[in-house]
Amino acid sequence: MSDRRCPSCGEKVPSFSVTCPKCYKSIPRDEPKEKPNGYKIIDDDRAPSIRTVNRKTVLILALIPGALGLMGLGQIYQKDYRKGFMFMIIGILLMTSIVSLMTGSGGALSVILTVFSIIMFIGAYLIQAFDAFVRSLFSFRF
Repeated sequence: MSDRRCPSCGEKVPSFSVTCPKCYKSIPRDEPKEKPNGYKIIDDDRAPSIRTVNRKTVLILALIPGALGLMGLGQIYQKDYRKGFMFMIIGILLMTSIVSLMTGSGGALSVILTVFSIIMFIGAYLIQAFDAFVRSLFSFRF
């Protein structure tokens, strides 16, 4: 306990308390004090900075380059490098396989592989765009 007293009722108040334990009224803070365990109380409103991202930028980076095979830029912009580069590799591999299958000979197997690659590309595109958008809604990292 310290020498602090409640301005309303006069009850002794602990140094780290923000309300009176008797009347529950707010206790004004004068200067930073130490908690009993040695941690300092920060009286100003500064908090550890949280990196905010621009949702429009995230969506533009996820949708436009992603449609051309350059997926994962929305995740990289949000500093999720592992997932961003994973989507980028998947997008580049699928896009090159689609282009090479479409320019090759037109056998039945080539058509089936092209359709399968296009379906996989669309799925990966939608997943990476959804992931980038959902991650941009939160200001903390998962």
